[in-house]
Amino acid sequence: MTVLTIPGAGFAYAAGPGQTGESIPDGVTKEQWARLNDQTIEFDELPDLVRYFNQDVQDTTDSITNSIDNSQYIYDEMRGYIRDLGDDADELEDSGVTSSAEGMAQYNVLNMTIKGLKTSADTMKRTLDHMNRSNSSTKSNITYAVKNYTYYANQLMVSYNSAQSGLSSLQKLVEAGSASLESAKASYAMGTAAQADVITAQNELLTAQASLLSMENTVDSLRRSLCLMTGYSTDSKPAIGTIPQLDMTEISSMDLETDTEKAVNNNYSLISERHASSGKTTTGMKYKDASITKGEQKIAVTMQSDYQAVWQAKTAYEAACTAYEMAELKWGKAERSLQHGLTSKNDSLQAQMSYLKAESEKQSSYNDLYQAYDTYQWAVAGIVVEGD
Repeated sequence: MTVLTIPGAGFAYAAGPGQTGESIPDGVTKEQWARLNDQTIEFDELPDLVRYFNQDVQDTTDSITNSIDNSQYIYDEMRGYIRDLGDDADELEDSGVTSSAEGMAQYNVLNMTIKGLKTSADTMKRTLDHMNRSNSSTKSNITYAVKNYTYYANQLMVSYNSAQSGLSSLQKLVEAGSASLESAKASYAMGTAAQADVITAQNELLTAQASLLSMENTVDSLRRSLCLMTGYSTDSKPAIGTIPQLDMTEISSMDLETDTEKAVNNNYSLISERHASSGKTTTGMKYKDASITKGEQKIAVTMQSDYQAVWQAKTAYEAACTAYEMAELKWGKAERSLQHGLTSKNDSLQAQMSYLKAESEKQSSYNDLYQAYDTYQWAVAGIVVEGD
């Protein structure tokens, strides 16, 4: 199981889903909003939960919105000054003061000031128009923040599901281990088992109990992290859904060359590099080109690594599925043998424990496969997190 570590600590989150009195955001239906606030975290809801409830994303959105609002305010004020100064110039001209040299000088100063303000206002208007475009770099910052945190939320939910699956299996293992220990003790008392068998069963139970305790702590930690990422408080207890089932044909259809090209074109860091100023100098242009080339090469290496990770995880999952099927058959055979008196209860319990372990490893392997595939797809979409 891969457990995600989130960089940066001390997030400060506001009221989460179901606890906010805010109005429904534009573009969101009542049904969608009700689903986001139903105290259940579903995998397909993560982008919207992050978008509307993650406090870091909200802070970014508020900062950008405030910047646009402030610019709009300044622009409106400038237009007001231009109108006022224009009125003053008209009054001067109507009053006949401009017939004198001093009056004409005053009139000219007003007109020059108006002209300068109009130039500045026109520049600011173009900036505002650009900032308000849906594909502007300003709006892109919000999009990037949402995608970046959604990536982390995805990874956390996969890790949580993997840990939760492991927890369920360990709980069953502890139950089976307890029964196995009691069976070994009974057999020892009857003289049909050695003391070493009792010690072995006891050690297996202690190991399972220790693993269970550790897994309980892991599940709780991941739950808290996922709650924070989606805007819930750490003490809230939303239901957490499962991760989707992968269509294995999607993995088979991955095209590394095509996907790498998409990843290079979509990568937010590279987009920023491409739009950065070169200073219009030969040295600056060479440095910018070299930096972009280096970034593209880094993305290509990451894509190659992520691609291999998907196939390695797929191979591991297929092996885990085979091991699970074999363990299931052995347990079934042991159960039938027990019913016919051909094996002991302890042997049957041991077969059950092997089956439970194989079941847990199968689910964990699937979650690792999903996590690897999800990471690959996020890289294609332009999100590559350092350390991946």
